[in-house]
Amino acid sequence: MIPQRSGRSDGRSRPHLQSGPMPTTQASQPSSDATREIGERPLSLAFLADPNSIHTRRWVGWFAARGHRVTMLVPEGLALDAGLPDSIAVEPFTPYTSSRFHLLGAIRARRSLGRALRRIEPDILHAHYLTGHGWHARMSGFRPYAITVWGNDILITARSTRRGRLYARWSLGPAGLVTGDSNELVRAAVAAGARADRTHLIQFGVDTARFSPGPDPAALRARFGLVGRRVIFSPRSIAPLYRHDVVLDAVAGLPADVCVVMTRYLARESEVEALQRRAAELGLSDRMVIVPKVAHDEMADIYRLADVVVSVPFTDGTPVTLLEALSTGRPVVATDLPSVREWLGDLDPGSLVPVGDVAATARAIAAALIRPADEQADLARRGRQLSEERAGHDRNMASAETLYRDLLRRP
Repeated sequence: MIPQRSGRSDGRSRPHLQSGPMPTTQASQPSSDATREIGERPLSLAFLADPNSIHTRRWVGWFAARGHRVTMLVPEGLALDAGLPDSIAVEPFTPYTSSRFHLLGAIRARRSLGRALRRIEPDILHAHYLTGHGWHARMSGFRPYAITVWGNDILITARSTRRGRLYARWSLGPAGLVTGDSNELVRAAVAAGARADRTHLIQFGVDTARFSPGPDPAALRARFGLVGRRVIFSPRSIAPLYRHDVVLDAVAGLPADVCVVMTRYLARESEVEALQRRAAELGLSDRMVIVPKVAHDEMADIYRLADVVVSVPFTDGTPVTLLEALSTGRPVVATDLPSVREWLGDLDPGSLVPVGDVAATARAIAAALIRPADEQADLARRGRQLSEERAGHDRNMASAETLYRDLLRRP
């Protein structure tokens, strides 16, 4: 069960819950005193998001550490992993769970969210992921609310069915703020119903101080049995979307000292077993290393182990793993998707491969492995510079903070 860490009112904000259509009267401009207060005081922020996602926790954790009052709205009964800072309150609610529209379920969810939001009294409600969380934000009747689209929610779900298209437009249209982590996602959100003047590019970002070039982590290499081997790190979750089968097939055509490292984090055991069977068929059982879930603090050293980082899903936004690899100075091979091309198109266009193309993936990995040392050093330097300029976590969260305050100043 979810720990009952309820949000507390500080008396400085009031929820804006609407039971009917938006009023048509012109709102007055905020006074200069109110504008100054918005620009200076800590905000009260409520989030609808996966509370166990590292990306969610990094986002909300930044705002909590900044001194804002942060509350996670979490579906009743959802198990909460350890590690959420004590400064972040947790408020349970009854979610809408039906796969088809059900009026009573929608009413029950709206009332539950309404009660929770009245207890919290946030300035802004922010939903991360359009599907489910964005729908709940719209359903709640609260204003103003923000939505961050993550990738599959806007690129697949919002396009694949009539219901998905209707729900996307219904949720995105009234949103006071919409963000995405690539120009592709921003354009897709606008096409799905978001207002262009309220839609912005914000990266989840990377801690460039933690993810930085460094010495080979010899102890970790020995622990994973990688001494004397060249390492291909495939960091995405083991799931069909991320095409680890393509990575395995590509590695099968590479020299015997090349092995592939993956992580069990968020993986279904059936998917792990399927990969293990495929590795056995290819004669790669001793060249595939699946490491257990590792602490986020240890991830930088796993990147430093890698000779090449590979990310080959069939659809994607801006993968944080790509930014982490660039920040640590590692070469990347990735599928040629619009969001990824925004990063690698100028930096290293030869590293982009067609979706599902095993031969092209193998060639790109092989080319990265034999790249001359001076060229690799130059690529690492430019990748690190690109990450620092565009992907810094603090820089992007500060931009989000500015957008929150701008939203509250809006009439």
